[in-house]
Amino acid sequence: MAFPKTFDELQAANYRFDNHSRCRACDAEMEWWITPKGKKMPFNLMPAGDSPAVAHFVTCPEADSFRRG
Repeated sequence: MAFPKTFDELQAANYRFDNHSRCRACDAEMEWWITPKGKKMPFNLMPAGDSPAVAHFVTCPEADSFRRG
């Protein structure tokens, strides 16, 4: 199965919205979703419907500071 590309596809794939917050590194507003496997995943803000679902670590300029190594 391909990764969900829109808000509606996230919900159809059993992702659940958790809450809103701000990124600790870049201060951008973001949404936290829970994956079907129970992991939390940050996404850029998206209104409902056909809005693109973009994982925040794709656009965050400080994403490398959060990677486990």
